[in-house]
Amino acid sequence: MNNSTNKSSWKWDQGPIGRIVKTAYITLRREVEEELRQVGLTHTQWNALGILHYFPGITSSELEQILMIERPSVTSLMNGLEKKKLIIRKNYSKDARYKQIFLTEEGKKIAMETQHFTHLVEDRIKDGLSAEEFAMLKSLLIKTVNLFEKK
Repeated sequence: MNNSTNKSSWKWDQGPIGRIVKTAYITLRREVEEELRQVGLTHTQWNALGILHYFPGITSSELEQILMIERPSVTSLMNGLEKKKLIIRKNYSKDARYKQIFLTEEGKKIAMETQHFTHLVEDRIKDGLSAEEFAMLKSLLIKTVNLFEKK
């Protein structure tokens, strides 16, 4: 950014669609992170707990794909959650090279207690959109993701 351009004159909503989507994502994420700070979780830790709640026993490789993060990040994430005693890793019965990941009782409790954070953000969006607009937004975002996944 040069000296003649200041942040207040920057029009994010007039930029490319990718910038608009990124700005929307960051804005939504910040809302959730504000709530997560109160329970001592990062956004990624919270996402992992939610995934493990619905898919107990998945492997690090599967979690890597779902979260769309690199292997070293998953390892660090799992180490952090294990240190907080929110997960346990057990040897996979079908292949000793893999470990399955499960929530501990405390992990299950926190996953359940924080599940509503998603709804808080969605409710704020719904407050500003009609039901039709919300459905259209969701549909268009899904369609956009699908366009790129088919490549």
